[in-house]
Amino acid sequence: MKSGLYLVSTPIGNLDDITIRAINVLKNSDLILCENTANSKKLLKKYDIKSSLSKYTDHDFYKKKDHIYNLLKSNKIISLISDSGSPLISDPGNQLINFLFKNHIAIYSIPGASALISGIQLSGFLNKKKFTFIGFLPKKKEQKEKILIENNINNLVIYSTKQQVQKDIFAIANVSKTFEVIILKELTKMYEERIFIDIKNYKDFNYSDLKGELILAVCFERVANKINYYDEKEILATIEKLGVKKAYQVVKSKYKISRNDFYRLSIDLKNV
Repeated sequence: MKSGLYLVSTPIGNLDDITIRAINVLKNSDLILCENTANSKKLLKKYDIKSSLSKYTDHDFYKKKDHIYNLLKSNKIISLISDSGSPLISDPGNQLINFLFKNHIAIYSIPGASALISGIQLSGFLNKKKFTFIGFLPKKKEQKEKILIENNINNLVIYSTKQQVQKDIFAIANVSKTFEVIILKELTKMYEERIFIDIKNYKDFNYSDLKGELILAVCFERVANKINYYDEKEILATIEKLGVKKAYQVVKSKYKISRNDFYRLSIDLKNV
């Protein structure tokens, strides 16, 4: 094997879902960077992989980048894996990859399992829309809705967690007049399940039964003017130029916003 950094895809649930090439790369690695050593040890034990493990997340970039770079310059083989699936797909590594590219280090992609692909396959959406991958939505309600509105022309694939899934679906309902959400849980595992959510059952569904990381495949139609979406940069620039009172006169018709709501918005924008 050539020296360099190998981006190795690992199973998203069922540990049998790994390629022969991925196993060989991991066995020949001088070091494996992973999100969680305890989690990754299970995979390494199953396939009798003896390579050294080291924790790596985006928080470790500045602390570990030079050490990783020096190892690679010394013709070492390093693999980067995530807890599950393909590295860098809503997982750590972006800073490190760009740093190594800029320093002319060879990087190789070892393909394999991806929850994104499984989500598209199992969505069942046979319409003419394309798919947009969102990753994890922000935690704040307003930010969730903003991203949903910005991407409403396509079907969406969203990653979620047991803590956020109900909030994510309620955000979808708040910007939609019709929607379908397919929740995919325990993908590739024994208790894999496909759950259908729409306007009729989303309020009554028991979200507390959902555990672990989840995939949401979303098809929705936006409600016109159901929530206000403001161009915050434009409004802030107008306020800074004209002051709050005159700025309100300029934007009130465009955004159909009340005086009180505009004043509250101006305070929020100044505090960002």
